[in-house]
Amino acid sequence: MDTLINEIVFAFSVGLASAMLFVFEPYNWLMGKVLNFKPFNCVLCLSWYISAAALYALDMNLIFTFLSAFVGEFAYRKLVNE
Repeated sequence: MDTLINEIVFAFSVGLASAMLFVFEPYNWLMGKVLNFKPFNCVLCLSWYISAAALYALDMNLIFTFLSAFVGEFAYRKLVNE
């Protein structure tokens, strides 16, 4: 039970961290100049790839990548609209 809760909390934190990355000004500059293609200019895609790499490296359940991607997308929408 503890590992399940740890994986859920980790998925939420990776999603929130990837949403905060898109609000970070140096990343926006880098994305505008160099990384202007699909995995790097979409919050949903980037948070999925970041969480997939992190969860795979830590040998956790990869189903939480979808949770992390949606948390990142909705957190970014909430950060931008307010």
